[in-house]
Parts: sequence; C-alpha cells; structure tokens
Amino acid sequence: MSIFTILRAAALLALWLLLLAAPALAAPPVLEIKDLKQPVASGSSFTYADLLRLVFPEPAAGQKEAPETPPVWSLSGSFKKQPLTARQDQNYAGVLALPLKAQGRPFLLLLVHATGERAEEEGAAGEQPYNLLALFQTTPAPKLLDLVDLGQGTNMEMIEGFWGKNPDNPLLDLTPGTQACMIFQEHFNSSQSYLQIHLLWVRNQRLEEILSVSPFGSKSLCETFRSKAVFWTEADQGREFPKVAAKVTVKMEPSPKSEDCQPRQRGFTKSYLGTWQWDPAQQKYRQSSGNLDQLYNFYDKYY
Repeated sequence: MSIFTILRAAALLALWLLLLAAPALAAPPVLEIKDLKQPVASGSSFTYADLLRLVFPEPAAGQKEAPETPPVWSLSGSFKKQPLTARQDQNYAGVLALPLKAQGRPFLLLLVHATGERAEEEGAAGEQPYNLLALFQTTPAPKLLDLVDLGQGTNMEMIEGFWGKNPDNPLLDLTPGTQACMIFQEHFNSSQSYLQIHLLWVRNQRLEEILSVSPFGSKSLCETFRSKAVFWTEADQGREFPKVAAKVTVKMEPSPKSEDCQPRQRGFTKSYLGTWQWDPAQQKYRQSSGNLDQLYNFYDKYY
C-alpha cells in the first residue's frame, strides 16, 4: 500500500471529527508551495528553498550524513528543545505556508514533513517521520525563530485539508494586529479518532500555546458519536487580549434496533465549554472556567 493511499484513508477516518473556527475570518490563504524556487514575497530575492535551508542545513564538503537541525521542541511535551538529524521528505511535492501577524508584525509559518532521528537516538534502527512547524520572520532578511515537532502521527494531507480545504481558515483574530493559529495532532484506529487541537500564537518571537482541546469520535455497533470544536473570542475589559472560548459538542447517534444493543442508547447532543483568560502577571493564557473535564471523563469510557 502506498503512502498516498494510507494518507487518503487517514483523511477519510478524520471525517468523524468536525473542526470549525467561528466566525470565519478574512485572512491570507494557505499556500501550497510546489516550486520551492519561487520567492517568499513579490519582489523578494529570498525563496522558500532559502527558508528550508535554515531548517535543514546543507552538509559541508565531504560530510555524508545530514547535519542537525536547529533545536526543536515538542508540541506534545514529549521532549524539550533538542536538534534532529533530519532532512526534508522528498515524497511530498512541497510545503504548506501560512502568513500570520503578531503585535502588528508579519510572520510566516511553514509546515514540512521530515525524516530522521533525534540527536540522542542516532543509534536507533531506521528513520522516523517528523512533521515540523517552522516560524520565520521574512523581513528585512529571513530568520528561523522557532521549530516545533507536531508528532509522528499527524500527516501532511490531514493538515492540508484542515488548513487549505476547510471553508474556515485556521486563523483567529485576537486583536487587529495579532492572530492565533489552529494546528492539530491526530491518531486513530479502525473505529476511533483522536484529536488534540492547539491554538498557537507568536510571543517573544516564538510559538506559544494559548489552549488545547481534545475532540474524540467513536464508531461501534451500538454506540457511535462524533465531536465538533468551535472557537471564538470575547471582550475582556481592562486586559490587553480577549478571552478565548472553546466549545466541544458531542453528538451521539441512537443505537440501531438490534438484539445486540440492549438497552438501546438514546441519541443526544451535548456541549461542553472552556474559557481561557489572559493573565498579565504570568504573561500567558490560563483556563478560567468551563466543564471540559466532564467531557474528558465521558470520553474515558471509550478509550
């Protein structure tokens, strides 16, 4: 089975979960960069290939192995900053680019698939896949600011579908000059889909997490449900940044009329809410209210 067949199957499985940003925002579109020699911006002398060379340095003369990347941190928290011995995966025609802004300044996110090993795992057999999210400043000259590993389970086609083919784009306006970006990690089996949706923004020239939620879906003979996540902002008087709210709605389908499904599960729809508030003393967002813990307790029965 080819990698593309596997990715298409993954994309179909992910349809169990609906991801929506509310309201839809007028923001720059996600760009699929198939020609890495094209300039980063009109009139610029820097290309996307130049940006990737900042992530994947070229080997020196006589060097056989790929050099290490700049330090990478894990979005899942599985490891702290460390370099990878990695290279761009040439199985993909290009990378995904997403412009965003913070404190009125323009930045650029690149999403690229890589293969390689972490520095401390150089003796491990085989190579591992990595999905890297790179943050750049592009003016006055390109500079790599941050590099994040999204995890091995999330594939490019899934994120391309979420970023580029969804009628709602992945950006959320916090202020007129600052945006947050939605990114997700996923894994699944034959009957269950797990997502971790992260809302990231640029602070102090690096990516930081505002919040994360975990929609989950399950399909079985007698109990089938899916989850939908919606995000929005609310004014927070006296604070620099607004509140950010997340609602996860679970829709349970009624059990079929079958002797195997006794007692039958009644269908229902129930929503759970979380709110995050800017903490000026800690200079970060903290969850201030909500009942998402009840939702995760409900999910525990199906894991």
